[in-house]
Amino acid sequence: MTASREEAFFSWIALLFAAVVFLTIPLHGKVLFSELFAPFMLYRIWRQRKSLMRPEFIPLGIAFCWMILATIVHILNGSGGIYDLAVFLYMGVIFAFYSCTEFPRGKWCAITGGCLLTLTVIALLATKFFNIDGTFMEGFLYHDIHFARLEDNALVTRFQFLSPNPNLLGGAYVIPTLMLLPALTDALKSSSWKVLACACLLTIIGILPLFATASKMSVMTFGLLAGAFASIPFLQPTKPRFWMSSAVIAFGLLCVITVLFRTYPALQKPPYVDFSHRGNYSVHQQIYGKILLGNGIGGALFGHSATELHELYPKYADVQEITEILEPYGFAPEAQLYCEFMDPHNEYLNTISFFGVPALLALVAFMITMICHAFRKNELSMALLVIGALFCGFWEDAASKRFIWIALGIAASRLFPRDNLTASN
Repeated sequence: MTASREEAFFSWIALLFAAVVFLTIPLHGKVLFSELFAPFMLYRIWRQRKSLMRPEFIPLGIAFCWMILATIVHILNGSGGIYDLAVFLYMGVIFAFYSCTEFPRGKWCAITGGCLLTLTVIALLATKFFNIDGTFMEGFLYHDIHFARLEDNALVTRFQFLSPNPNLLGGAYVIPTLMLLPALTDALKSSSWKVLACACLLTIIGILPLFATASKMSVMTFGLLAGAFASIPFLQPTKPRFWMSSAVIAFGLLCVITVLFRTYPALQKPPYVDFSHRGNYSVHQQIYGKILLGNGIGGALFGHSATELHELYPKYADVQEITEILEPYGFAPEAQLYCEFMDPHNEYLNTISFFGVPALLALVAFMITMICHAFRKNELSMALLVIGALFCGFWEDAASKRFIWIALGIAASRLFPRDNLTASN
């Protein structure tokens, strides 16, 4: 296979893998159909191994090496397994593949992204205009039993399409957005008002399902779109880069507030936030914080195995305090579950809990490196995408999500282009 044909082949693998991840086609249990692409990705990484030896990737390499070391420590202590490490290493494979593999050039990338969004919009409209009760389309909607215990609010029913959770759809929306981003940016830079108006209208229609997810993870997609709309020529005198960046950061901070403090739907009257009471996510996040602070230097450096975390978690749970926090959110009947074990719903605490503080510091250093390079290279969309991913870490175990590492890999391929001399085998 010639070099050009090899590039074309793997670019299509990259496009198809991303599309299948967005559609969340199951294979067996938690394993998705997209995992069948893994052998091709590993082969591609091996072929491009020289191009992956970049100084910008050193912090990420340190993070993965520390995770391996922490896992070895857990195994030597007699309580560890390799499942959590395997998940992170698989995410590393996805990132490495996309950092050295671009989507196909030309119209097919935009066509694929457009088809994915069209299917999603049609599915949303079907739930609005047809009676879907008892049909397969009933699974397109997520009904929150907790918020349903409160008075009617907009978060009881949310759109999830083919994803098992609306938050996953809200995060995965970044995939078709990245596919369409070059075409959208070109259209927004057009001198034709007709082209610009059409691009704006299609964008609004395309993100309707994203709004219907009511997911905080949409901050990544909004970051991409904000960077694209900042390129509109007639906006340049108003310094759109500053205002778009400020808007995305403000949205991210607002989402963090909803995690830390009691907010809507627990409060359904203005100003919808009570800084004197904690939010429901803070229940398990506080417990993981106590585990970090209360288990010595060894726990801080190397984290804990899953078995150890299951044993430690109940020791720091106060059922009365937890019930009082959960009551306004309609979660009180599940208070005992929150006392037994919950995931942290916070990637920073999640990484520290399993692999220690050094692993987290290295990951964050890598993300900051990407942001700095993005601003330096005038890649605002990529900068805001990575900033959005950092925000998602405050309310989601984000580093185990395939779509985030696809997005970060694509960003890396734009920010750290391969050297043609080292990209060959």
